[in-house]
Amino acid sequence: MKNRLAPVKNVAALQAAYESLETRDPGVPGMGLVHGETGAGKTTAITWLMNRVNAIYVRANATWTPSSMLGKVMNELGAEEMQGRSAAMVDHIVQTMAVDGRPLFVDEADYLLGNLKMLETLRDIHDISGMPVVLVGMAGIAKRLAARKQLLGRISQWVEFAPCDQEDAGILARTVCEVAVDDELLVKLHAESRGSMRLMVVGLSRIESLARGNGWTSVSADQWGTRQLFLAGRGAA
Repeated sequence: MKNRLAPVKNVAALQAAYESLETRDPGVPGMGLVHGETGAGKTTAITWLMNRVNAIYVRANATWTPSSMLGKVMNELGAEEMQGRSAAMVDHIVQTMAVDGRPLFVDEADYLLGNLKMLETLRDIHDISGMPVVLVGMAGIAKRLAARKQLLGRISQWVEFAPCDQEDAGILARTVCEVAVDDELLVKLHAESRGSMRLMVVGLSRIESLARGNGWTSVSADQWGTRQLFLAGRGAA
């Protein structure tokens, strides 16, 4: 399998949304939201984007407090956490972001929604630094954010990672698979995965392994037969 990012529709939407945050007019808020079901390809796409824009990345968890959140951001900036000095940490973070032109990405942002102070701290970081702050969460986070009006009003770009369609399945196969996969087998792969990027990658890996074991350069639906594409597949083993 090739280690390449497939330019599917979700990736194109993510790139366009971030470019809009970067080039927004003065006065337009610069927070973004990326959300969707697990397996939709968010992690791969976000990693690609963050590497392109030299982003600061932190992953929230259930034990976070405003101070620990700031400490993690400080660590990502190569600085020591300042115990009991949250205001000083915010100052350091926003100054570094503004001077270096680095956005902040917060993954697993669902964990933040129960703590108003963490959300307000991120809003402050965005407002003072002027740099994009992007929240990444699961399906349903957009509805939960609706109750946080002050933060919601600062989100000017959002991308929902939807299940891949049949065209995306073909793009994915041509991008990452080192053997050709015929259209009928791609239809089967897409249908059984229900558009899950993660499951389609698993299925393509198994198809490629079968081809290599048999010395094939392509695989048809007949050649694949009733083999199972992935553990959740409906085919026989």
